[in-house]
Amino acid sequence: MQMFLAFVVALLTTATLVPLLARWAPFMGLTDRPGPRKVHCTPVPRIGGVAMAVGILAAILISVQLTPAVAGLLLGLAVLLVFGIYDDRMALGYRAKFAGQILAVALCMIVGRVHIDVLTVGTLGPLPAIVSLPLTFVFLIGVTNAVNLSDGLDGLAGGLVLLCLCGIALLAAASTNMAVTTLALSEAGAVLGFLRFNTHPARVFMGDAGSQVLGFTAGVLAILATQGESSAVSAALPLLLLALPIVDTLTVMLIRLRAGRSPFSADSSHLHHRLLGLGFTHREAVILIYVMQIALLLCAYFLRFESDLDIILVFCGCGALLLGTLHLAASSGWRVPQALSIDVFAKVAHFAGSLLPAARLPTLVLGILSTGLAAYIVIVIAASKRVGGDVAVLSLIMLVVLAFLSSWRAERSLRWFERPAAYISIVVLVYLDETTPAKSALLTALSWVLIAIIGAAAVLRLWISPTRRFEANSLDVLVVFIALVMPHLTRSTSLPSDLPAGIAKAIVLLYVVEMMLAIDLKRLMPRAFLALTLAVIAARGLLATST
Repeated sequence: MQMFLAFVVALLTTATLVPLLARWAPFMGLTDRPGPRKVHCTPVPRIGGVAMAVGILAAILISVQLTPAVAGLLLGLAVLLVFGIYDDRMALGYRAKFAGQILAVALCMIVGRVHIDVLTVGTLGPLPAIVSLPLTFVFLIGVTNAVNLSDGLDGLAGGLVLLCLCGIALLAAASTNMAVTTLALSEAGAVLGFLRFNTHPARVFMGDAGSQVLGFTAGVLAILATQGESSAVSAALPLLLLALPIVDTLTVMLIRLRAGRSPFSADSSHLHHRLLGLGFTHREAVILIYVMQIALLLCAYFLRFESDLDIILVFCGCGALLLGTLHLAASSGWRVPQALSIDVFAKVAHFAGSLLPAARLPTLVLGILSTGLAAYIVIVIAASKRVGGDVAVLSLIMLVVLAFLSSWRAERSLRWFERPAAYISIVVLVYLDETTPAKSALLTALSWVLIAIIGAAAVLRLWISPTRRFEANSLDVLVVFIALVMPHLTRSTSLPSDLPAGIAKAIVLLYVVEMMLAIDLKRLMPRAFLALTLAVIAARGLLATST
C-alpha cells in the first residue's frame, strides 16, 4: 500500500494547498489576467504549480529512497519551479526560460545520470555518448516546452500529463521498477488534486511553474521507465505517451517558420485552437483531446514489447492521421453539428423525475447516498480485525479538533479543517478495507456493491440537481478511465493487486465527500458523518490496543 499512500498524500496535499495559496495569489503577483489569446474573462490565480510541487515532494519524501535519479529529478524540478514562479510574476523572455530549462536538464543528467542509452532501430542498439547525451538533452527540453505550450485550455495540460503518468506507471510496473511506479503515481495524485480546481471553468491555473515542472518530470520518468538493463519494454514508448504535445509543438513551430515568424512567437495555431475553430466547445475540445491521449496510452501499453522501429512508425502514423484529419476538416469547411450539443442525459433525468414527485426525488437519493456511505463505514470497521494505534490516535486528534472548532463556532476555520479531515478519513477507510487480512468473499463483494450504489446515487443526484445540470466534464472522463479501465490493465503487470482497487474506491468516495460537504444543510449532516466515523475508528483502535 506504499504506492497508494504516495498517491493519496500527493492528492490531499495539493487539494488542501490550492485554496489556501489562491487567497494569497494577488499579494504574490501570481494572477493570470485576461488577454486576446486567453479564454478566461476574469483574473485567475496561477498557483497550481506550487501546490503540485509541494504535493509531489511530500509524497516522495515518505515513499521513495533518495537515489541519484530521484535527486536529479528533484533538483531539476526545483530549478524549473523557481524560474516558473518568476515567469508567472513578471513574464520572463524565452531566453531566460531556456536558461532555466537548460540548467534543470543539465542537473538531472549530471546528478541523476538520466540518459537515453538504448534505442533499437534496425541494427542500432546501445548509443554512444556522443549520440546519447544530445538526444536526452533535446528530448527533455522539447517535452518540457511541449507541455508548457499545450497549456491553453482548462484542464488540458494537467489531464494529458495525468494520463501519461498512468502509462508510465504501467510500463515501469511491467519492468518491476517500483521506484519509478511510485514516483509516477505520486505525481499523478498531485495532478488529480489540482484538476479538481482546474476543470472548466477553472478556478486556478498551474502557470508556467506547473506546466514546465509537469513536462520535465513526465519526460524524466518516461526515460527512467524505458531505459536501463531491467527495463523489458520498448525504449521508444515515450514518443507515444507524449505524442500529442510533441506533434502539436512541432506543427505549430513549422507553421510559424513557414509564415516567416519566430517559432517562439504566440499565435492561435495549437491543436486546441484548431478544435475550437471547428465549432467544438471548450469542454468538448478538452474531452476529445483526452480521448486521443487515452487511445495513444492504450497503444503504448499493448505495443510495449514491440521493436522501437514499430513504435516510431506508429507514432508517425498517428501524427499524420491527426494532422491530415484536421487539415481535411478545415479545408472542407466542416463544423460540429449543433445536434451534437444536445444533452442526452436530460431525458434520463426527466424519466427519473417522472417516477417520483420532483420534490421527493432529491431527498430519496440523498438518503440512499447517506445510507450507503454509513453501511460501507460500518462494514469496513467491523471487518477490520485490528485498527492500528497510530490510526486511532490520528482519528482521535481530528475528532477533538473538530469538536473544539464546532463548540468555538469558528466557522471559517471549521470549513477549512473539515475537508482535509474528511479526505483523511476516506483514505483510512479504504486503507482498512484493502488491508484487512483473510476477508471473506461476501464482505469483499458487499463493499464493492456499496461503492457501486454510492457512486450511482451520486451521479443521479448530479442529474437532478437544480443548481447543476449533469454533463460529463473533462475530469469525469479521467476519473472514469482511472477507476474502470486502469485496474484491468494492471492485471498483466507487477502492481500490487490491492492498489488499483484502493485507488478506484478512494476516487469514488472522495467525489461523494465533496458532494456532501456542498450540501446546504448548515453542514450538519456531513459534519455528523465525519465526527461519527472518526469516533468509531478511534474507539475501535484504542480498544484493540488496550486488549
